[in-house]
Amino acid sequence: MNEDFINFIWKYRLFNQKLLCTTKGESIEIISPGLYNSHAGPDFVDVHVRIGSTTWVGSAEIHIRTSDWERHEHTHDKAYNNVILHVVYEHDGSAFREDGTEPCVLEIKPYINENIENRYHLLIENMTWIPCEKQLALVDPVHIQSCLQRMLAERLEEKSNAVYTLLEENKGDWSQTFYVLLARNFGFKLNALPFELVARSLTSKILEKHKTNPFQLEALIFGQAGFLEEPPEDEYIGTLQKEYHYLKHKYQLHPIDSYLWKYLRLRPQNFPAIRLSQFAALLHHSTQLFSKLLDARGAKEIKALFGSINVSPYWQTHNKPGKSCRPGSLSLGKESIINILINTVSVLLFSYGKYISNEEISNRALDLLENIPAETNHIILRYRELGVKVVGADSSQALLQLKKTYCDRKKCLNCAIGARIINSA
Repeated sequence: MNEDFINFIWKYRLFNQKLLCTTKGESIEIISPGLYNSHAGPDFVDVHVRIGSTTWVGSAEIHIRTSDWERHEHTHDKAYNNVILHVVYEHDGSAFREDGTEPCVLEIKPYINENIENRYHLLIENMTWIPCEKQLALVDPVHIQSCLQRMLAERLEEKSNAVYTLLEENKGDWSQTFYVLLARNFGFKLNALPFELVARSLTSKILEKHKTNPFQLEALIFGQAGFLEEPPEDEYIGTLQKEYHYLKHKYQLHPIDSYLWKYLRLRPQNFPAIRLSQFAALLHHSTQLFSKLLDARGAKEIKALFGSINVSPYWQTHNKPGKSCRPGSLSLGKESIINILINTVSVLLFSYGKYISNEEISNRALDLLENIPAETNHIILRYRELGVKVVGADSSQALLQLKKTYCDRKKCLNCAIGARIINSA
């Protein structure tokens, strides 16, 4: 048993409220269980109860045992002087406020429906992939989809907080913030850090000055990535190196260490040099990209901004500086574009819309996610096997949030699906 369960029982009144009595035999009527308090102080505020013939308004504190009051040192905390009801699972003694008075105690255990408690333990104590794996098929799909809508909003809110932190670092510059996040995305998980370091060391304002010259863009990006520090392997790399050394001196640049780049289990088309060349090509072909995204109308128009770039001829036959490979077109692939739209574009649109209080822009992020395919990783495949309907990226993003934040942590009491299962008839 834990306090989260008692909080859940109290919040949703999942106990027999007839003939409720305090541990001293006074009748109790729950007029309102109050609002859960996520800050310091009593667990519930604005509680309305009638004890005997007197109506009280104040706070309620939840504990497993009455003695937890003293153990948590509430006796010496004036914040608990307004507690009008001490709700405990088991009553094992007395507890006193800082002012010396004793709050009324409700021992709730005898009033809890045994089936609800059993269903709770069944979820929390099993070792399946997700706690509700065996019960999920019994939940109304409409209820699941409603839960996923809340999960998507929560995921975008969390990611927005990270965007605002970066925006503050960039002194309110949205173009630089977008540029750094886009660079991080280009590195996928394996090379996200070195890509971000390149973007932080080479501001979008510098790149803007060279946006019409693809060769200079490439020299700046490859130079800052640390690929132009060693003696050149061939003529093209040597020419890039000369251009970079001039620009490096001009802007007082400092490249990152090349050893930061990783190649483990990467396919050649995802080698760092290829991703850097694609990034340079995107910046050249899509100048003022952030402004264009804000002006775009609909998912199709947004996708088009990323679908027509081609890297310079050299990288069509080389996947590392000086290392040739079979020729091929290196436009951004469909999966790469979807990844960028999900993890960068939708997040930026949502964050920016919230930041300037423009709901239409924030809703564009939701529309974008609804109109691009869902990811196909092992988590999404497993949810599909369990019967969850997954069509667009909005559903897959919501499920990733559900798995990471609730299922893996067994926070079933805070999950609408888990709460429905526990409270099912």
